Parts: sequence; structure tokens; C-alpha cells
Amino acid sequence: MKYYHGTTRINAEKILQNGFRKSNFIIFNIVRNSEIKKIKVPGSLGYGTYVFIDDSELALQFGKKFSNDPVVLEVAIDLHDEDNILDLTNSKIYKQFQKFASISQQAESASSIFKAFYKQKVIRGTAQDVYAGIMTELFILYLKNEKNIDIRFVKKDTETLLPPNDKGYQRLGLPNGTELTIRYPRQDVKNIKVKE
Repeated sequence: MKYYHGTTRINAEKILQNGFRKSNFIIFNIVRNSEIKKIKVPGSLGYGTYVFIDDSELALQFGKKFSNDPVVLEVAIDLHDEDNILDLTNSKIYKQFQKFASISQQAESASSIFKAFYKQKVIRGTAQDVYAGIMTELFILYLKNEKNIDIRFVKKDTETLLPPNDKGYQRLGLPNGTELTIRYPRQDVKNIKVKE
């Protein structure tokens, strides 16, 4: 598999020079401390660096949301082993996640965190994606605490909003690609280069 990250030229230069930024797992702090000091809202797959699997064209189109001259980076990853991947393309794992998300205590926790983000006026993107990211983070925390599983990656078929997403694109609920979130990019990304 190949992994692609679409971004602006300026960001690409920074990434090539310094690597991807460290992930900041704010929800873990909220759950443990019941407070928000610094806010970073998760994407639909939780916190981390997002890449498209085997689809450089989708990465390019995503980059066009932010720049007329986007760059696609090809990212080499050390996936460790399959136990470190929350693979929501796997129907068995997807059903476990659905069951977890349907528990009223989890829904209440996710709603409480969502409301805290909303109150701080930091939600960007769709509310649906933010809520999904919060629930993903809660599931990952559950897996760590209850099953002693350390999730380093999240894989899911996603519907990526592409330009012009504010001028006519309607969300259809149909995946247009598969994404992987690298939760620890400083440790798990082994190489980054410009896609040729």
C-alpha cells in the first residue's frame, strides 16, 4: 500500500524539513481531568496525521481545498502489527465500534465533549465529523484501558469533501476513498517525499 498526504506547498516544505507535527490527544486530557486547557478538535478518524491509501489523486484534490498549487507527499509508514490498527473497514471491528457508540454512557460522554468544543467555538468542519472523531477517541481510550490495546492507526472508508465544498457539493454519505490516521507520526513515519 502507498500513503498520500495532500497539502499546501508551504506546509509541504515544512513537513519535508521537520516531519509531521506531534499529535495532541486533547480528549484524553478532557476525560481524565474534566477540563479543557488547550483545544484541538479531532477529525472524523480522531487525532493524527491523515493520509489517503493508494489514492494520490484524492490527496491532490484534497490539497486544492487549501491552495491552487497543492503538493502531494508520499509517506512511508511502519505499521508495526495489525493489533495496532483500528481497522473500521473490517466489518467485525466496525460492529464492535457501533456497539460501543450505542452505549448511552459513551454517547453522553461524547455529547459532553462535543458541547465543550462547541461552547469554546473551536469546531471546524462538520458536526458529524467532529462527533465521529470524539467517539473514535473514546473507543481508542476504551481499548487501551480495558483491552490493553495501543492503537497507533485508524483506517476507514471516508467521504472526503472536495472543492468546491462550499459551492454546491452535497454530502451523499458515500465513501470516495480510504483514509488512515497516523496517531504517532514522529515515531511511525519512516520517510516522506514529494510524489512524482
